[in-house]
Amino acid sequence: MSRFKDIDLYLSKNEITNDINYKFDISAISQSIKNIILTTKGEKLYDPNFGGDLYSLLYESYNPLLLRVLERTLQAQIQLEEPRALVNSINITDSTLGYWDIRIVYSPVFDQSITRDITLTIGSE
Repeated sequence: MSRFKDIDLYLSKNEITNDINYKFDISAISQSIKNIILTTKGEKLYDPNFGGDLYSLLYESYNPLLLRVLERTLQAQIQLEEPRALVNSINITDSTLGYWDIRIVYSPVFDQSITRDITLTIGSE
């Protein structure tokens, strides 16, 4: 039996139940973390502080201190908005070509022996 259940954001239809598909447990947590990181501050109505706000900082001049501050900010935002996950590490590398590679390693609260990682590339395309 699953512990967590979220709506699949693709809103695809389940052919058997004729309902929207769901994400369960670790898949639900991963989807939520991606959603938090990719949301720009002010984009969510009535919650102007929600989101990672990465895109507003994407074209700032490269600075290792900026990346470390951003890693800490993302970790705090995930801890605040996603209580089902315990973040083990966040690593951001800058290519200086207008994109960042972000790797987040986390464990679900229900079984901390499991670790999952999420890798995202954020940039202009």
